[in-house]
Amino acid sequence: MAARRRRSPVFRPQEKGLRKVFGELEAAVMEWLWAHGAGTVGDVYQALAGQRELAYTTVKTVMERLAAKGYLRCDKRQRAYLYTPVQSREAFLRQVGKAVVGGLLRDFGAPLAAHLLEETVRQCDLETLERLQALIEARRAAQEPGQ
Repeated sequence: MAARRRRSPVFRPQEKGLRKVFGELEAAVMEWLWAHGAGTVGDVYQALAGQRELAYTTVKTVMERLAAKGYLRCDKRQRAYLYTPVQSREAFLRQVGKAVVGGLLRDFGAPLAAHLLEETVRQCDLETLERLQALIEARRAAQEPGQ
């Protein structure tokens, strides 16, 4: 079962956590797999069935769909398929953040950028402020005539 090309995630700002980009069961499956590295449908079913009423076939379908969307890699091991996240949780969150912020900046431009920077400056520590200052200075230097 080969994974297809990963699609850009749908973003639901009103939801909490990973439910902003996954359905409730998809998020639970991904969290379990990120925590454990890999697992079969049976592994995930056993872990999640203790938390909610759930059918084995539902978990199987969700994991197959996550693989088809490009979030999981599926390898046949003996009699079961072993599912592994294609990327770490952190890499996935960076990808989602980049897609969401990039889309917002394309649509809302300078006012959104100014707002994001104001909020970031208000909430971050001195080390982050210094990193931001260095990024701003590097960008300005690249825009100076004769560069």
